[in-house]
This record gives sequence, structure tokens and C-alpha cells, in this order.
Amino acid sequence: MLVCKGSGYGKAVFCDVEKAHIARQIMAIRLMDKMDMKYIRFFLQASITYVKAKGQGVIPGIDRGSILNMCFSLPPFAEQKRIVAKIEELLPLVDRYDHAWTKLEDFNRRFPEDMKKSILQQAIQGKLVEQRPEEGTAQELYAQIQAEKQRLIKEGKIKKEKPLPEITEDEKPFEIPDGWMWVRLSEICKSISDGDHQPPPQVSKGIPFLVISNVSSGVIDFSNIRYVPQSYYSKLTGDRIARIGDILFTVTGSYGIPIKVETSERFCFQRHIALLKLMIDWNYIYYALKSPFVKSQCDSMATGTAQKTVGLKALRNLVIPFPPLAEQKRIVARLEELLPLCERLK
Repeated sequence: MLVCKGSGYGKAVFCDVEKAHIARQIMAIRLMDKMDMKYIRFFLQASITYVKAKGQGVIPGIDRGSILNMCFSLPPFAEQKRIVAKIEELLPLVDRYDHAWTKLEDFNRRFPEDMKKSILQQAIQGKLVEQRPEEGTAQELYAQIQAEKQRLIKEGKIKKEKPLPEITEDEKPFEIPDGWMWVRLSEICKSISDGDHQPPPQVSKGIPFLVISNVSSGVIDFSNIRYVPQSYYSKLTGDRIARIGDILFTVTGSYGIPIKVETSERFCFQRHIALLKLMIDWNYIYYALKSPFVKSQCDSMATGTAQKTVGLKALRNLVIPFPPLAEQKRIVARLEELLPLCERLK
């Protein structure tokens, strides 16, 4: 039988029941003696280009006349049998090739992104560049950061934070080099905040208001932007105003995307985006936040059903492998050599 109209028209199938009533969208083909049914089926499958070309109508289909007028190559009956036998011998090989090709295409499609993830993971495990004892230790850098934070707190420039829990051994899934240390993200930030939880007033022109779609590509996109009035922006506290050197981080829906703030243009953002104001140069932390290790933490901490959310408390408690500052810079330099090569593989 041949499906002549509707979804999947042109498909040839065997009727393996003694009697059947068929709809008008299906054409029954009865063979004369000395005709091999499997040969006819293979012939019709090979003629699918012709069948599809003859298709017409709102619900595409091929008329009976077009099928009856098809040119048909008719070998002797014995040869029909031998052709069928050869096709049935080769088809499993074709299927295996198709499966292997699909797997190869899938591997090639995923390879550049998988390679980037692997490089980022190597970077935060201290395996991308050599360690140099003369560059000092992360503990020394950490002490400097904490002293500076205390000074800013005393001067009223940043708020005092609640004590963070000690990092447990279970939160350290891999070894880091001597001279590195584990820190929580909030320990190396001046502040971590998010956007307004109430819908802001909208105006046709004013201060750009970012939503997830404006940052989901990993950079700030000011096209298709919403606007809020200047009066709204003026009431924002300093920890919610982004400056060059800060990092935005998506926390709802497409969570886990870090975005460098590289523009001096004023803007504000919705509560689905967090703002990280760092105590140190942003580059190493930016790449650490892109790593599979941080993404896995976000996955385990995200809550909600319709839209998963990484809360600010969870974000502040993210665990980061922390190298000395000079090594951070060398790691970043190496990443900026390697990651563009991955992009060229796409």
C-alpha cells in the first residue's frame, strides 16, 4: 500500500492482514505473478523524489494517475529477488553508518563548547599555568582584601556582612595548588545585590532597564530595551548601580551567566540579575564564574519550579578556588589565548 495524501505521503508499507478497508488517502497496489513485493516497495522508496514532486494541494498528496504513469524499471523475477537480498544485506550497514555519522556530528557540534568548559575547569584547578612561589600566596591577598573591607565598613562605604559559614571539605571537590585557598564569593566582593523586586515605572525614553534577554548572550545588549525614569534611577543605592569593573550575574531562568560591565552608560536591571562589586580585578573571577564547577553549584542551589532561581544567599556562598593575584593575571592571559581558538572550531 502507498500513502497518497496527508502527513507522510509517499510512504510504502506492507499490508500483513488478510482483509482491510483503506481510506481514500491510501492506494492499494496488487501485483501480478512474477513480481516481488519487496522489490516494488524498495522501488517506491527510491522514487520518493518523484512522488514528492508530484504532490499538490493544501493537504499535500499525489493523485492515482501520477502513480499509474510512473516509469518502472522491471528486471527479471530472479534478479528482483537478488536485488532485494543485496539491499537487505546493505541496509543494516547504512543504518550503522547513519548512527555513527549522527554521533560524529553531535560530537563536532558539542566539541568547541566542551573544550571551553574543560579549559575553564583546568584554569580554576591550577593546571593551566605554573605556580611561582615568589608571587606570594592567596592567603596574603585574602588578608589584604579583608583589611580593605574593614576599612570601607568603618568609613560607611559598604555594609557589614553576616558571618559566612566555614567552607567544609565536602565543598572542595578537587585539590588546589599550594598557595591557593578556597573562598566564598561574598568574601572577595564589596557587595552582592540584585535589581528591584517590584516592577519599576516604564517610560518611552529614560534610563535603560535590563532584563534577562538583554544579557543572556553574555554581553550587555541595549537593543529592544525598556526604560525607567531618571527619578527611579536616582533613588537607587550605590550597591545597585553598575560601574565598569563590576559583574552582572543572571540568577533566574537562564541562571549562571556572568556578564562584564564594560560600559559607562547608566542602566538598571530587574531582580533576575545580580550585581557583583568586586574587591579585586574582575577577570579571574569572571572566568571562574563561567566554569563548570560554579555552574554545578548553581544547579544544586537553584530553587523553584517554573523558573529556577539562585538566591542571593546562595550566590554569596558560592565556593571559588582563589590563587595569588599575579597567578590570576597569568591564568587570564592564558585563557584569552585559548578560548578564542575554541570559538574558531565552531
